[in-house]
Amino acid sequence: MTMMLGPAWTTTDDTPEDTGRQPLAVETVIGTHAAALIPGVITTTPHARYLSLHARLAMEAQRRGWTDETDLTAFRALVRRAEAVMGAVSVAHGAADEDHHLRAGNFGVHGVNTIGPELDRHDAVDVGRIADRYSRVPGGYLQTYAGIEEILGLTDGGRLPRPGPAADAHDLSALDEVLGVAEREKPLSTADLDALRHLCVCAIADAPDGTCVRRAYFGERGQPGHTETHRRSAALLVGALAGEQVGGSIDMSMDRWCCFRPGLRESVGADLHTHALVWRGALLRNWSVWAWRLIWARLVSPLSSTGTLEQATAEFVRDLPDATVRQALVDDLPPLVDDAGTPLPVEHDLNDERLAADDWTVLGMLRLLAVGARRLEHLDPVTREAFVGAFSDDLGPGHVAAWLARDAERPLTEAVSDLATALFHRAESVSRQKMQWTRHGLRMPTRLRRVGDQWRLEGREGRGAVSLRLPTFTNVMQQLGVVAHDGDTWRPGPHAAEVTS
Repeated sequence: MTMMLGPAWTTTDDTPEDTGRQPLAVETVIGTHAAALIPGVITTTPHARYLSLHARLAMEAQRRGWTDETDLTAFRALVRRAEAVMGAVSVAHGAADEDHHLRAGNFGVHGVNTIGPELDRHDAVDVGRIADRYSRVPGGYLQTYAGIEEILGLTDGGRLPRPGPAADAHDLSALDEVLGVAEREKPLSTADLDALRHLCVCAIADAPDGTCVRRAYFGERGQPGHTETHRRSAALLVGALAGEQVGGSIDMSMDRWCCFRPGLRESVGADLHTHALVWRGALLRNWSVWAWRLIWARLVSPLSSTGTLEQATAEFVRDLPDATVRQALVDDLPPLVDDAGTPLPVEHDLNDERLAADDWTVLGMLRLLAVGARRLEHLDPVTREAFVGAFSDDLGPGHVAAWLARDAERPLTEAVSDLATALFHRAESVSRQKMQWTRHGLRMPTRLRRVGDQWRLEGREGRGAVSLRLPTFTNVMQQLGVVAHDGDTWRPGPHAAEVTS
């Protein structure tokens, strides 16, 4: 008998946790935009100096003649020790220099939760001990950054990587000292670490390896196509952040700059205008994707305590107004563009209402979806193409527009109840498509479990907006000196001219 794990099958105590991600499968369009608009970062690669460190390590492997699987263990050991050194220097410098965060950004260095306590307890760091403990992955953070390093041309992205065309030996020699220190057995005292502060992640901007990494992102050594994309996205980022308050949402700043700024062509220039319109489409679409995630999370939240799908649906529609779909989600919407055709920040206004009320109402979520559907009527061709995306079955704005038109005269509560039922069916279909064999049997990824004739939600569904990688990109650009701030306000960094001139 085949054992199957998931909503319609097992509920035994020894069933492994079986959590699903992206249950409605609406996020792919945003991931595609992020990969196209900022190919040189992912959300887990916030530190520019790991890029240059791994390129330098690839050169070292080549110098030592390490070429095959038999050399992999030695190479990984060197990677881990080198990352431990850079992490220790950065943690120590962050604790000693109050301006460290102005250059390093807000992302903690890799291994900080291991290195920090070590420093506190011993006032020193044993590199070997930290190298054994700071990561569970054999190659440390090499594989996390490998795909990005290949895109940038710094390495070939392999498990035992070779240097790429953007790996400049002269510039990367700035990190020779990391490798030398990494192979010492004597623990590094706080004095030792202070003497090495030029190797901190915050010090890359004006170091030779920073020049190497900027060249990989924006210059002639980078991968064709990607360098121009990075230059344009970085230039838009500089414009979007200039004068903004530090601590605010990077995505909201980019929204204001690319989506809702009158005279966008004049603001960004002809060279960047089309790229800004693609960003506009991606940013506006992310509001609709977020709306679906919010709706699903709220819809299933009553099932944290076992219940029926009908009960969850009744709870979801309970506070909706006594109105038709047209009245609540079409006629009551404010204008979406000004007289010149520039989008008005209706999504921001809805978000402000949410902030004032401490959470989204169900009506607010539905109105956010409806705004996205109505945007189709007003967008220029470039923005519209990015906004719609290439996927036909992702509950996109066209799907919502069709729903609004089809159910326009139905009572809102009734139409949304049917929509909720359709979402439950869709989530089950998505989970079925992701089924896979495991040693426990056939796994069906989902947080919803059937318990007899009722259901239970294991954990909580994600309700945050999907990342367009902007916070990570900003952190990398901050470390490279492309953007900067004084603790209060953003401004162009000392190397901003490399992307804005």
